[in-house]
Amino acid sequence: MLTEKYSLPLENKKMPKPKLKLGFYGITGCAGCLLSVIFNEDEILDLIQLVDLKAFPFIKEVNPDEQFDYVFMEGLVADKGDLEELEKLRQNTRYIVSLGACACTGCVPAYRQFTLKENYEHLLYRKQKEVEDIQPTPIDAHVKVDYYIPGCPPDKREIVTFIKNIAIGKEPKPYENPVCVECRKNGNQCLLDLGKPCLGPITAGGCNSVCINGNFECWGCRGPTKDMNLPLMIKILKEKGFDDKFIQDRMRTFAGLKLPMLEQFFNVKVNVKC
Repeated sequence: MLTEKYSLPLENKKMPKPKLKLGFYGITGCAGCLLSVIFNEDEILDLIQLVDLKAFPFIKEVNPDEQFDYVFMEGLVADKGDLEELEKLRQNTRYIVSLGACACTGCVPAYRQFTLKENYEHLLYRKQKEVEDIQPTPIDAHVKVDYYIPGCPPDKREIVTFIKNIAIGKEPKPYENPVCVECRKNGNQCLLDLGKPCLGPITAGGCNSVCINGNFECWGCRGPTKDMNLPLMIKILKEKGFDDKFIQDRMRTFAGLKLPMLEQFFNVKVNVKC
């Protein structure tokens, strides 16, 4: 029959590949990392065509019962409600992506672990179980995290690249060089040479050295590099005239919970439970 002659075998017919199901969520945080996604004005509509966006607080109704391929989580765990939502989403997705400094390192809210309880106890809220206070911690202190997009806020181009890669089945690779590599590419003068307390040598790059480009020091918001030389960094800062307290405070501001070895270099005890 004519229909048999010109029809293709079923196994040779290419079925359209299903789009990845993505969800964006936020727990305790400022929502700035989620805004970094939206601020990709030129590409956001194209990105939505590549994936099946199931949830986004500013765009689409958030449904934590949905099943996902990837969940991008902004914010850190600071109360029981955060933890319950995070654990539920972990169960309902194949991969969790930590989005931004709070989710990746604990960021500024986690600095509370480096101060005395009497300094903040009057601010704690205990009247409702879901907002009962717990130690502020990055999300990988509670659930398995598969990928990290760090930064305060994360670089919007890095987010776009990540989504494009997973949409075509390409494994996302973290940027492992320090900020100093990007500084050199951008022709910046080393701020340490100018006597400024820059943490670029021990901070993971991927931000295109945006702060140093504007003559601001790197505060380490993207977290430490895997091969950082912390003793040498401390030694350099001391040689530049910065005292122990200044160095501790600066290093703890964004990524203190990722620097547990910091305590051994100073005669201090901290309240870290991460």
